[in-house]
Amino acid sequence: MKKQQNGHLKPLNVVIGFFALVMILLPALVLKDTETSYTGLEIGFGKEFASLGTWASGEIAFNPLVLLAFVLPFVGSLIPLFMTKGFMVSTIFFIASIILLVMIPELTTVTVTLLDTVTEIDVEWTMGLGPILAALFSIVGVGLGMFSIYKGKA
Repeated sequence: MKKQQNGHLKPLNVVIGFFALVMILLPALVLKDTETSYTGLEIGFGKEFASLGTWASGEIAFNPLVLLAFVLPFVGSLIPLFMTKGFMVSTIFFIASIILLVMIPELTTVTVTLLDTVTEIDVEWTMGLGPILAALFSIVGVGLGMFSIYKGKA
């Protein structure tokens, strides 16, 4: 009976991690009091949102921590497939992901360039659906990892 349960926990963990990864395609940040939103990919890889040729431009800077926040759950979900004590490491990855996902608005840098002068501006962001759902999937991943550790399957 124990082997059958353990066989179901690992694929379920991978599915949870994959769903958390896919949330990078949903809106991650929304400008406060507007309809303007940016997906996790746009926030992670950077995006130019305004351009007036060589005179002025505005962009969201490349942010590897945002990419890491969405990728960590999937990588963490794969670890139990290859390690005997993998659920312990997987749980740590899910927890780190939750922390990074909650910090996305503070981690995002927006710059405005005017006549070759770059200025960082403070933008009031509202958390979008993507990081919220990814954090919820990560919480489920933590619960699954804790259950597995408690049952001695880590």
